[in-house]
Amino acid sequence: MSAQDRLTLRQFVDEAVRSSPALEIAGEAVAGAELKVQEAKSLYYPQVNFASSYTRLSLVSKFSFPIEGKMQEFKFVSPNNYSFRLSASEPLFTWGRIEKAVELSKAGVALSQDNVALARQALAYQVVPIFYGVLFSDETLKVLDETLGLFERKLATLEERYKAGIASDFEISLVQVQISSLHGQQLDIRNSVRKLMMTYNRIADRPLDREFVCDGEQRFEPVAADAQALVQEAAAQRIEYRLLRNQKALVQTQMALAKTANKPNLVAAFNYEFKNGFMPNIDTIRGNWNAVLAVSYPVFDGQRTAAQVAQSEVALRTVEEQEADVRRSFELDIRQGLADLKTIEDKIGIERLKIEHAAKAFKISEERYQNGLLSMTDLIETQNALDAARLNLLQLIYSHILGKFGLDRAAGRAIHS
Repeated sequence: MSAQDRLTLRQFVDEAVRSSPALEIAGEAVAGAELKVQEAKSLYYPQVNFASSYTRLSLVSKFSFPIEGKMQEFKFVSPNNYSFRLSASEPLFTWGRIEKAVELSKAGVALSQDNVALARQALAYQVVPIFYGVLFSDETLKVLDETLGLFERKLATLEERYKAGIASDFEISLVQVQISSLHGQQLDIRNSVRKLMMTYNRIADRPLDREFVCDGEQRFEPVAADAQALVQEAAAQRIEYRLLRNQKALVQTQMALAKTANKPNLVAAFNYEFKNGFMPNIDTIRGNWNAVLAVSYPVFDGQRTAAQVAQSEVALRTVEEQEADVRRSFELDIRQGLADLKTIEDKIGIERLKIEHAAKAFKISEERYQNGLLSMTDLIETQNALDAARLNLLQLIYSHILGKFGLDRAAGRAIHS
């Protein structure tokens, strides 16, 4: 296995975040939102257009009268009309409409960035259980390997005793069944590890069969945290909360923009055109220009503006209600998370006492078995009780670690290694 495949938690998370196709897609949304800002800012600048046309008239007004004894024909328009026009227009006053449009686009960028940050955080916390799942499986395999070694030594001893006629084939069969069961458990765990690795490789856009080693350990560290302090931390750091605040700002901008819909506009325009049709030489193309200062004021829009403002007010109230609901939600997550961690910590204390007792019971059982005072079945039961307690402790520590990460997520914290 190559050196780069030995991954700490930080490296594990960073590689997934850096290479995830889902985050690349979210990043494209940010780029699109930034282009929307450029589009909105374009309204600050003059809009320049060039247009040309040719028109052929089938009927032309004309008249004839004599000049020096000859009839002369005169046309009021030319049958062939050419036009080349360059137009420029500039909004001089829009009641803040352009500024609000730019603000709205910037709010869209902020929301897109929040969505990327939220996706990045979700992805980071998604791979943490994979990392510690591999570590948990490794620790479980160590316990099973130790137990397997004990049973294999017992089997060798039993086979020697069987040859000497002081052990039965039933006892040998019992130990062989235990060894087979342990091998089966190992196969299941190794298969689970392979699936965890494939899941991570899919998320991190790596070859599915690429293996890695998780450079870390399952370490139990009790949690000492104040629920109210965590709630305040979450209010300041939770991306979901920030996203709602930015969404609220966007809706407020939408409302301000809607309120400008029935306000006056002042636009300046300048046109320069080359065309024919001017008297007295109507076939000659000549240059001409005109300048326009136009004011428009929507007098009546069928209550459209009022309806748009009302819609924005409803959207604003909705966001404010969502904001309050999210705060209640992450406060519940924090308090439940702390309660779960306290319960697990109490169970870990109980499980350690059970391991201590099971270890003593197993030692006594071995001595009694050696002295012929205990059957192999009873000895195996005490061994299994000790192994079960050790595996339960590993499971509790694994659950405690994931619970701490869940608490960190509820508080809006970034992944720490």
